[in-house]
Amino acid sequence: MRDVDTALSEIARIRDQLAASTRFEGFTPGIAAATGLLALALAGLQSAGVDPSATMVEMLVQWALLALVCALLIGADAVVRARRLHHAMAETMIGTTLRQFLPMGGAGAILATVLLLRAPGWAAILPGLWQLLIAVGLFAALPILPRSLAWGAGWYLVAGTASLAIGAGAPDISPWIMGVPFGVGQMLIAALLLVAKRDATHG
Repeated sequence: MRDVDTALSEIARIRDQLAASTRFEGFTPGIAAATGLLALALAGLQSAGVDPSATMVEMLVQWALLALVCALLIGADAVVRARRLHHAMAETMIGTTLRQFLPMGGAGAILATVLLLRAPGWAAILPGLWQLLIAVGLFAALPILPRSLAWGAGWYLVAGTASLAIGAGAPDISPWIMGVPFGVGQMLIAALLLVAKRDATHG
């Protein structure tokens, strides 16, 4: 029985190593582009003053809700696509990818909760912090993603730094400090995924 347990543990370890060294094919250009369009749409609505009485905190709550919706869209699409493309390795690949991105998502949620509830005067730095967290998550996941996504991570790093500098000490923020970095960032990621897919197909 002990030999069987040892063999099963060794198989699980090998599967984890394979998953960590195999490119994850679950992310699609279409969903990435759609989330970018949603970000630009929300920024446009907020900029147009659809709800003139909305405070900065309320605007950021709307962005947090949009981030949750986008994460669910990306996650659901990734799970379906991974199961179709990775077959027996799908669950292991999904688990490996989640371990790369969940800490980023958890940290973003904690930052939002603490700042919005306990320190709303500092809420203007949230956009920059969120963008930097996305950059960190993408850089961490590069071993299982197309290498070209480093450009997307770099965009979020630069945009996050700029947004953080603009938001620090600001009494208010423009909706476009969220809309432009996320909209352009997701469109860039969609383009990079599309190019990587074509290269893999023709390679």
